[in-house]
Amino acid sequence: MWQMVEVSVGSTTHRGRYRLEGRQLVLEWRGGRIVDWCGSLRPEVVASLRLKQLVKRTPLAA
Repeated sequence: MWQMVEVSVGSTTHRGRYRLEGRQLVLEWRGGRIVDWCGSLRPEVVASLRLKQLVKRTPLAA
């Protein structure tokens, strides 16, 4: 089941969705889909931190 995640970067809110597949977190957002190791952290923490990293790295189209 997919869960929603939102992060604020500057004055913009970015949204994505995530789910667990075993110990891996699958995160989908406007820039694509990534799979990341979740480990012992809560999945919502991993998803929000990873989404924030991805948003900051991706340049916005003008």
